[in-house]
Amino acid sequence: MTRILNPQTNTAHKPRDDGSARATACGSLVSATHDRTRVVSDETVQTSAVIKRCGSCFDDVTGY
Repeated sequence: MTRILNPQTNTAHKPRDDGSARATACGSLVSATHDRTRVVSDETVQTSAVIKRCGSCFDDVTGY
């Protein structure tokens, strides 16, 4: 599974269910251009000590 990373904030987001390229489930990166986001694996997010998960995308996390 892939996640969408905002490298400026080191925050990972879930992609939208409709398959939109780099569109997040929470909609927070709607105005971000493709060069401002990266697609990463869920494993990368889970094993990273610096990447946070978006509280709007993930139920077990609070905050942005």
